[in-house]
Amino acid sequence: MNLEEVKVGTQVMIQDLIGKEEVLRRVEAMGLRRGRKVEVLQKVGRVILLKLNNSRLAISRDIAKNIFVK
Repeated sequence: MNLEEVKVGTQVMIQDLIGKEEVLRRVEAMGLRRGRKVEVLQKVGRVILLKLNNSRLAISRDIAKNIFVK
């Protein structure tokens, strides 16, 4: 399942990231790496708000489709 399919309020673990190298570097620089747990806080339009540790991140649904979780 990819991150875009996860329901609001659900906590998941990142399993894999796919896509262009430059996008992956930016995503990993935000802290979204394999093995990290994230919670989907909100989905608004084309943006998904995530909680990672004590931080909140906003990513596009296009990027979320390339982040696989369990």
